[in-house]
Amino acid sequence: MATKTTITRGEFLKLTAAAGTGLVLGFYLPGQEELKASEVSSAFEPNVWLIVDPSGTTTITMHRCEMGQKIWTALPMIVAEELEADWSKVQVKQGDLDPVYGGQSTGGSASVRTTYDKLRRAGATAREMLITAAAQTWNVERSSCRAENGAVIHAPTSRKLTYGELVETAAGLPVPEEVPLKDPRDFKIIGK
Repeated sequence: MATKTTITRGEFLKLTAAAGTGLVLGFYLPGQEELKASEVSSAFEPNVWLIVDPSGTTTITMHRCEMGQKIWTALPMIVAEELEADWSKVQVKQGDLDPVYGGQSTGGSASVRTTYDKLRRAGATAREMLITAAAQTWNVERSSCRAENGAVIHAPTSRKLTYGELVETAAGLPVPEEVPLKDPRDFKIIGK
């Protein structure tokens, strides 16, 4: 049979403080701050929606949940289309609950409808910055460069730099406020 034990308020506070300290210490991982800092400095993150790392992998952050409408395919396709990303090097991750993404509710089949323009601009912004980075690297006119399948190509010489090779330069550029969007007739990912 169990015996009843009585503890005072002070004893309860001491026990819970000790247990809480143990939990905090148990989950602290030394060196994680340095790891995070190196991850950020080696990647190109022009906005909250995407990151391009030195391997050329594009990680697209989704702020909505997948509930059978295939938005974890549709929304990344919108970003990748404007970015001119190599679709085989695109991965998706769930975004944290954060007001920076705007509304994060999922429902009413509204995800594509309510984020289409915003995600197109996010991809186009990154594309334009990567083109600028390549033009600066080659010291050529920006208008002679184009983005295609995860790389920037200098048309007159056929030189090519992958997005991964451009992340460091692109990360140091100012983020443009206005960017051109692709003509839907030129889409290679959306609707294919």
